Amino acid sequence: MLDHGVYMEGAILKSNMVNPGKNCKTKYTVDEIAVANLQVFRRCFPTAMVTANFLSGGQSLTDAAARLDAINKHKTSKDPWNLSFSWSAAIQMPLFQLCKGKDGLQLEEMGALYLKELEIASAAALGTHKINKGEGDHKKAE
Repeated sequence: MLDHGVYMEGAILKSNMVNPGKNCKTKYTVDEIAVANLQVFRRCFPTAMVTANFLSGGQSLTDAAARLDAINKHKTSKDPWNLSFSWSAAIQMPLFQLCKGKDGLQLEEMGALYLKELEIASAAALGTHKINKGEGDHKKAE
């Protein structure tokens, strides 16, 4: 990227999170997923780039937040990056579901849900999100 004149300190990486495939028959915990993501970044992600925003990749807000939270909790001094999400799909899909089958926009309910989701996203980005046992784990395919 340097060869092409990219100002690394001003660039933002938008990548997918390392996750087991939907048909994966091995169960992985949220912590194992977190460690796998950090291993990839430590091998490949330039430290000059200060931030990465994962794409939600079809994950639910619950899984995306639990996994991001675990990644941020597992960071060490070897991991100088700000790690967050491009939250659009994970946050928008529940809002769409709220209106599904109803006449018109449910603005009050959407506003309340949106604020709740932003609190979850913010806590996950800071590594302070409280997750329930099993959230973010990969359930093995049958």
